Amino acid sequence: MSALVKPHGKEEKLIPLLLEGQELQSEMDKAKTLKQVKITSRETSDLIMMGIGAFTPLTGFMTKADWQGVCDTFTMADGTFWPIPITLSTDDEEVKAGDEVALVDVDTGTTIATMQVTEKYTIDKDHECKAVFTTTDIEHPGVAKVMAQGKYNLAGPVKVISESFYPEQFKGLYHRPVESRKIFDDMGWKRVAALQLRNPMHRSHEFLAKIAVETMDGVYIHQLVGKLKEGDIPADVRVNAIQ
Repeated sequence: MSALVKPHGKEEKLIPLLLEGQELQSEMDKAKTLKQVKITSRETSDLIMMGIGAFTPLTGFMTKADWQGVCDTFTMADGTFWPIPITLSTDDEEVKAGDEVALVDVDTGTTIATMQVTEKYTIDKDHECKAVFTTTDIEHPGVAKVMAQGKYNLAGPVKVISESFYPEQFKGLYHRPVESRKIFDDMGWKRVAALQLRNPMHRSHEFLAKIAVETMDGVYIHQLVGKLKEGDIPADVRVNAIQ
């Protein structure tokens, strides 16, 4: 029996939304017939996180009630703790509640998921920025992303059909939660320190990792390898440095 803490949410189990086998093939075929909604790299990343179960217990993009609750009290409409809104936006006037759409990564052209639209709503972007980032300064990168979102948010459950380029490009580093948890179980770890890095490992990072090794059962180095900000060190260089 696992000694690890249970996954987040009332069900206390991982809820991956990535389809497999014949169900995956059928959904991929259907996606080709659906209206396309272009999504940003952030929304693509959120979908992948939902697909692999890292955003358990989310089953799709948040409703307005979820958005409001997360902004005001860090809880979704059902009372589940969540710190930041997970939303999908669009300027498409034609998409409406009841539609089923294909969600296509604007950068790669890859269809990442299908979505059953249950709600289309507008938000107060200033309110979200003040609640999440405590500022509306457009120079803040998080604020800039929120302000650049489309006019409407779309809510509804998703079926994820792609993990984009991550499994192939970062083979051996890319872990789904079920895989990382198995590593911890196989190692007999009960207390795990996580070190998340978006830069090469500095001496201070190394020092922290060594302290964690001495005080915990193990350290899991979580490397951010998604879309970079201007001026960031390329992912492959960072990965090699950390390795």
